[in-house]
Amino acid sequence: MHKDEKGFTLIELVIVIVVLGIIGVVVSLNLGGLSSIRVNNAVKKMVGDLRYAQQLAIATQSRHGLTIDSLQVYSVHKDTGGVDTDIKDPTNLGNDFIVNFDTYQQGQLTSVRFSSTTPFCGGSVIEFNSIGAPTDTNGTLLACTSSIGFSGSTSTILIEPNTGKLTY
Repeated sequence: MHKDEKGFTLIELVIVIVVLGIIGVVVSLNLGGLSSIRVNNAVKKMVGDLRYAQQLAIATQSRHGLTIDSLQVYSVHKDTGGVDTDIKDPTNLGNDFIVNFDTYQQGQLTSVRFSSTTPFCGGSVIEFNSIGAPTDTNGTLLACTSSIGFSGSTSTILIEPNTGKLTY
């Protein structure tokens, strides 16, 4: 070899590979915390929407609630004589109040999923009556839990019977 030849030595290449490996491990460990952050944000969003439906039910003296469909999307609705009508989202320029975790806020909650498509006492719909108590679509009082999870990280939303108190 001549002294003016350019190139990398084997030791330099090994050091670069080791450093890249360490960086990869550190990044992958830090990304593991994202699943719990996504779940917590999704829980807070859903609790806020449940409280909004509950407040609308009390304010208007008519049942309002949430419906979860098989695609893991939920909507906030008003029960008008047994027919659920989506209400308008006050934060989304009058569009229907429909939340899809995969597209919500540019996908910040992507892959968050409900542990069950029937999380409300075996049903996909929960409504609140005129005093804010949780009911099914027939107006029967419920004692419900809803659980949403992502990548093994889960959180539970509890809805108390009679009072409709929401805790998570």
